[in-house]
Amino acid sequence: MVDMFNRIMLLLSLVSIIVILVMMNFTTPTGVGPLGVLVFLAMVYVLIFGVTNAIVAAFMKAAGKGKNESKNRCYAATISFGPIMLLLIQSFGSLNILTALGVVVVIVLGCFVISKRL
Repeated sequence: MVDMFNRIMLLLSLVSIIVILVMMNFTTPTGVGPLGVLVFLAMVYVLIFGVTNAIVAAFMKAAGKGKNESKNRCYAATISFGPIMLLLIQSFGSLNILTALGVVVVIVLGCFVISKRL
């Protein structure tokens, strides 16, 4: 089951790379509209989730704690949301060191909750 999930995530990550590259080369944010921006952000999240899922799995396996795959996926999902939050804050034009630190705090708190609850 875990192997199948990793294969699906690899396939989805490759598809998201293709969609992101096509969107960046052939459209503009004003031309694609709000739905296109949503698709772009979703594809970026899928790509980052695939990468962080592999990194978290490798890190947990190296640490000897790789038995709980659902917990690893929750860590990956929480960490993957950080760059999306930074992109959204940047799109509003209010990205500074304080907001970036706030994003880091939210990610750390999310990982803390996962470590205590799961």
